[in-house]
Amino acid sequence: MRDSSLSTGVRLGGIFTAALIAGICSGLFGIGGGTLLVPLLALLFGFDQQLAQGTSLVALVPPTGLLAFLAYYHARQVNVPVGLLIIPGVFVGGILGGRLANTLSPHRMRAIFAVFLLLLGAWQVAMSWVR
Repeated sequence: MRDSSLSTGVRLGGIFTAALIAGICSGLFGIGGGTLLVPLLALLFGFDQQLAQGTSLVALVPPTGLLAFLAYYHARQVNVPVGLLIIPGVFVGGILGGRLANTLSPHRMRAIFAVFLLLLGAWQVAMSWVR
């Protein structure tokens, strides 16, 4: 018989470690939840795609986003007027994207998400060689 408290502790420790890595990458690269934590929750911890995405938003948007923003702001690496222009689009897009995500099956969401990350990664690689 498995000790459920041990397996729960290991699972929580693994999730904490994944979150720590995502937090470091969020501060370092401006990414974390969507590109790291969501896939880790889905692939390593068995979360459905929508559950992984929703959980990531709860954890990352307020604390990590604010702290990373402050670090970049103090280093004078923030264009506040452009950031303020981004807010309405992200706000409306977040609502629409969340509604759309909940109409899709977890399998379809994972496939769409994987293709999105693959294309985004390929674009980043290509642009790093061009510039």
